[in-house]
This record gives sequence, C-alpha cells and structure tokens, in this order.
Amino acid sequence: MGGLKEDTQMKPITTYRQRRDLMLKRFSTTTISSILEEEILRSGLLLAFKIGRPCEVRKEKIVGFLLFSRLMKDVYEQMELNSELYLGRHYDHGSFWYHYTSLPPMLIYNLTSILETKIKSLIDEILLHIADSSALSTSVREERIRQGIRNKVKLTTKFHTLLGYDPPSQTIIVEGMLASDNKISDSKGAQVMLNGKDLKGYSFGDSAFETYDLIDQTLGQDLIPIYKPTKKSVRKKLSAKAGLRKDWNGNHSRLYKDIRGTGEVLYGAATRCGLIHTNSIREDNRQKDALLIGLRQNLFAYLRLKVLWELLEKLGGLDFCAGK
Repeated sequence: MGGLKEDTQMKPITTYRQRRDLMLKRFSTTTISSILEEEILRSGLLLAFKIGRPCEVRKEKIVGFLLFSRLMKDVYEQMELNSELYLGRHYDHGSFWYHYTSLPPMLIYNLTSILETKIKSLIDEILLHIADSSALSTSVREERIRQGIRNKVKLTTKFHTLLGYDPPSQTIIVEGMLASDNKISDSKGAQVMLNGKDLKGYSFGDSAFETYDLIDQTLGQDLIPIYKPTKKSVRKKLSAKAGLRKDWNGNHSRLYKDIRGTGEVLYGAATRCGLIHTNSIREDNRQKDALLIGLRQNLFAYLRLKVLWELLEKLGGLDFCAGK
C-alpha cells in the first residue's frame, strides 16, 4: 500500500502544458484526421451507406475528418466551409449530417479501444480504475404526459465511463464507456463496462457504486473495490459489502480521497471544449455525441504520449517519469 502511495505522488519531468504544446507543433487537423482514417480502416467496420451516389472521396477519409471536426465542436456548416481545404472537394453540410447519422456507434467504441491499447503500450500497467458517470446537458425538449398533464421535458443522455489513471505520466485513459437514456443506474453501467475486462489493481467509485452485485463482480475479476459507503446499514451481514465497510476507515478511505477526484478530469475537459452539451434531436446521435467524449480523451492522450516518446528517442531514450 505504501508503494502505491509513493507512485501516486511521482511527477513527470514534462508538464501537461509542455506535452500539449509539443502535440500542437507535431500534429494538425490533416494529420489527426489521417490517423483517425487509418484506425477506421483497422477497426474492420464496413462503412457501407446505401443512399445516394458513391462518394468521390474515400468514406474513411470523410468520417475521419467528420469525427475530428465533431471533437473540436465544429457545426456542420463549418465542416462544409473546411471541406475543400481538408478533403479536396466541397461537401454540403447535409452530407456530413447524413454520414454522422449513418455512423454505427460501435465504430466510436472500436476507435476508443484501439487508442486505449496504443496508450497502454507506451506506459506501465495501470492499477487505478475509476468508475463515474454524468449526464449531457441539452436544450432538446419532447412532449411527455406525466400524471395526465402534457409537458415538454428535456431529453437527457447519460454517459458512463471506466477510467484508468497512470500517476507517473499523469494520463487518464478511457477503458470503458456506455451511453444510455438515463435508465441505467451507475452500478449497472459499471457492471456492463467491467464485463470481459482484464484489469488489475483497484476500482474506485462513489456511493452510487456500492451495490452487492458490483462488489461481487469486482472481486470476481481480481480487482479491489473501493466504493464510498452509503449512509444505509448493510442488510447482508456476511456479504463482501459488509466486510468492505469494516475496512473503510483506514487505507481505503485515504486512497479514495486521493484518487477518486481524478475521474472528474474527463468531464471537466468535456465541459471546457463544449462536448458536455448536445443539440442533437435524434437519440442515436445524442448517444454518439456522448461517446465522442471518450474518443477525444484517448485520442489526445495518445498523441501527447506519442510525440513525447518520439522526442525522448531522439534524446537517447530518456524516461519522462521522475525516478524511473
């Protein structure tokens, strides 16, 4: 436990701002769109849209530019203005809307997963995993009948995430994500994201994640659950949940206090860049808007690490972590 505490206090030689500046000098809209285009090809998903004439520009290139533009919060009209510059042909903004609407959400999942693998090849094994969720804000309203009264209510999309945190490189990685219609609880979302994952170390979450099923699943996957206890007493006195309650006032509570807040970095970044708000009317597009938050995090985390490794290789293979 002491070793983990020491690791979490390690500071990288380069600051976040320095790594971000290096990334901006090395990558542009064209190169980043090309990276997404290449990963779309590797994902193996066939982008076969059946309506309209065949594209004069390769679909993977269009979608790569489209996704990066969405990550930068560009509207479809802005994409039309930039299309001739980056695609070599003028595309109508309606065409971009069609491509985005026809895009399978699994493509964004796959791209995020591919980037997760690339990031983990550049850093040490991740032992800290943080489960969290947030709702996207929206101005879209729909008529609903509640208690016999017709009202317009805002439609909400909930975004669940499982984040990996590497203290030496100060890198946050999206290891799992899920967009729902606000009917899936935090703990159920975490169960779905953990299912099939080969993770080690600690799993953190607030009191919404302290459920019998999630704790049992976390322990079954060889993770140590550190979920903040609720104020309610435990009904099953011999359960794993009851045992964890006894261990809370000690190392578990200190680790939770040190690590749990790191998960808010993702949503803070999404708020600053405007992705936490969506104007999409279609439910499937709103869910893709939520998934873009995870894609953005892994994309820029990978680019920052990639350019730093390229620089360190030129300097003779020095490590970017102090004390390594």
